Amino acid sequence: MKEIGITHQEEGITVLKIASKILPDAPRSLIYKFIRNKNIEVNGARCKSGDVLKAGDKVLFFLSDETYEKLGGSRLIRDPSEGDPQGSPDDDFFKSRILYEDDDYLFFDKPPYLRSQRDASGRLSLNDMLLKHCGASGPVKPSICNRLDVNTSGIVLCGRSKTGLDRLNNAIKEHRIRKFYRALLFGRIDNDLHLTAYISQSDKDNKVSISDRYPGKNDGYRECITDIRVIEATDDITYAEIQLVTGRKHQIRAHTAHIGHPVIGDIKYGDKKSRDIPAKRQMLHASRVELPDDILNGMTVCSAIPQDIKELLLRYGFKETS
Repeated sequence: MKEIGITHQEEGITVLKIASKILPDAPRSLIYKFIRNKNIEVNGARCKSGDVLKAGDKVLFFLSDETYEKLGGSRLIRDPSEGDPQGSPDDDFFKSRILYEDDDYLFFDKPPYLRSQRDASGRLSLNDMLLKHCGASGPVKPSICNRLDVNTSGIVLCGRSKTGLDRLNNAIKEHRIRKFYRALLFGRIDNDLHLTAYISQSDKDNKVSISDRYPGKNDGYRECITDIRVIEATDDITYAEIQLVTGRKHQIRAHTAHIGHPVIGDIKYGDKKSRDIPAKRQMLHASRVELPDDILNGMTVCSAIPQDIKELLLRYGFKETS
């Protein structure tokens, strides 16, 4: 994945024009195809060729190194969470985000907009990068063990060996891994919360439903438990640490929206008022993982708060920015 940050000097340029500039050897018809197939996105979402870009927008190119170079791609790559220029190919970018690695485990600091696993578009994913990095060709292939939504940043746990995969997957299944997130939530929360509800997934719109009462096992609902610790709050925003006691799909996003405090920038579960606060993506970051004693002696894995969340904290006058 390559990322191009739009500067103030480039504001007003269209997606087609910036793509043609970045890939000078690509026929215009091929660029149109990349846009249709979501190989080119803006801020992690589908775009059109005529969309006008603003300063701070991020144009994402989901192309292999070979395709990028073949089409003349030569502009500096930027780290999606920091926005700092890098001139490195995908493997160097992958190495720069590794938090820990040995023969059994690899823990990765996923930037926003990078998919955990390949989807129908066939774009390069974190799992693809992992396989390339490990060079695995045997019967046991390295794999990610937990997924983050494409617009959520932070820690992804990966197993490199059968031992590593089995231990991580079993610990996740048995809820023996403690996962903590940092989030910016809409509205003011004054006290810590221990939330229990029931969640059900709908394949139709890729959303989940939350109920305070158990509708019954035949309806597909499962218990979800979420703990919210308030770090700092203003009238408009609460900065919180959230622990997933259970690990359901979209749990944090759906559960916080259910109580009227959606994650800032969440288009799927947020409401109109929360979307008025400027954010390019959902302000949610997997910041800390505490492993059980039988995995690396109970190591704690940490990921620094990304720049876009820090900037919003500073903008709204928060003292705590880490």
